[in-house]
Amino acid sequence: METIEISGIIGMIALAALALNFLIGITIWSNAKLPFGLKLPFGWTLLLLHKFTGYTASISIIIHVALIPLDPLSGFSWGDLLLPAWTKHQPLANTFGAVALYLLAIVVISSYYKSKIRLPLWRTLHFLSYFAVIPLILHSVITDPKLQDRPIDWFDAEKLFVLLCCVAIVSLSFYRFYIKRQEH
Repeated sequence: METIEISGIIGMIALAALALNFLIGITIWSNAKLPFGLKLPFGWTLLLLHKFTGYTASISIIIHVALIPLDPLSGFSWGDLLLPAWTKHQPLANTFGAVALYLLAIVVISSYYKSKIRLPLWRTLHFLSYFAVIPLILHSVITDPKLQDRPIDWFDAEKLFVLLCCVAIVSLSFYRFYIKRQEH
């Protein structure tokens, strides 16, 4: 298996962790209970699970990005990771990925320092995760996982998985900002 394929798989793991993170975060925000009387194992709380999925996504994203220049066929340099607008392959898709990464990094770093910053500032920074969804989805959908600049294969199992995660994130965001707001 090529390094670029491993990077793509890890990117999908990150996307799944983010979708689960959104679900758990909105469950916490709405004070919902676990369905069917389910209990979390090992004495975990929803907040701990939310942190776990957030850090899992963050670590997966870092590995996903770091693997790309290790594959000589990618044509990526380490500098391309910071400013991918001029990359050899898919500069637009990679720029969307970088913007999502930067926004999510702000969310993760501010969450790590939550106890040291004021709650209104933290909450504002945490809302950046919703703005990161747009470039994240664009990156996930339009990227050719083999970096061969092929057209989107809408029936590829990996792309369908990406679309499913993206639909889940968008639906949860819509629920958070539209449906729940109308209830109050």
